[in-house]
Amino acid sequence: MADASRSHWRPPLLHRPRPGCSIKVGLANQPPYSGLNPDGTVSGFVPTLIKEIMGRLGVPKVEGFVATYGELIPGLQAGRWQMIGASFRLTKDRCEQVAFADPVTFDGAAIAYVPGETDKPGDSLAAVAASGQGVGILQGSYLLKSAESAGIDAAKISQFPNNPALIDGLLAKRVPLVVSTNASLRGLQQARNDAFQIVYPLSDDPPKGSGPAFRKEDTDLIDAFQKELRAMRASGELDKLAAEFGFAPPPPSLANATAESVCASF
Repeated sequence: MADASRSHWRPPLLHRPRPGCSIKVGLANQPPYSGLNPDGTVSGFVPTLIKEIMGRLGVPKVEGFVATYGELIPGLQAGRWQMIGASFRLTKDRCEQVAFADPVTFDGAAIAYVPGETDKPGDSLAAVAASGQGVGILQGSYLLKSAESAGIDAAKISQFPNNPALIDGLLAKRVPLVVSTNASLRGLQQARNDAFQIVYPLSDDPPKGSGPAFRKEDTDLIDAFQKELRAMRASGELDKLAAEFGFAPPPPSLANATAESVCASF
């Protein structure tokens, strides 16, 4: 007998509002991209976008479940949630495992450090590798592979569950440098009263695009979501919503990027 928790998205849900109808999404606790409010409701740009689109599809409730980036795909495949509601970076490996929506954020990596404790690092992951310094990175982040590809010794990498913990580690001198995405570090820099500085952009991590993702077999959900997302992009609603969370429009070279075009670029 099939496991009910692994049931796929069914077309009758689409465009048919039902009071108890909901969709479960896995997300990272990484403001302003995604997170949960104290009352358990979803927050951040990507979950807010998902709420808007799913509302248009007749699904009034989005249930969020926090996980590390490394847990998002296994949780999706195991049926713990029906989609990934984080700003999930499109990478070659991930494109092979899940179906992405078109990218909705375009942010690259940044390095954070504390002046006076550490010299200003260079503007690349390769420069961090050359320095031989330890570095903190989020568990399951695409940046783990990027860091190792740039020559950073795996033994020099400390993993943290979320960005607040990452910055706590930096300020407590557990690591001299941390690497995460620019927007998340900017938000924490303001919250921590500029206790650290940021180097951005990095020459070896240009923005590629990030967004929600789905099981590949859930084609009805993917197609319906993509239709609404592309309509919002065409109308300007997507950029307007992104701006509310501090995200700039995509660079001109990526303004019309699709999931298919980004995945095909690897």
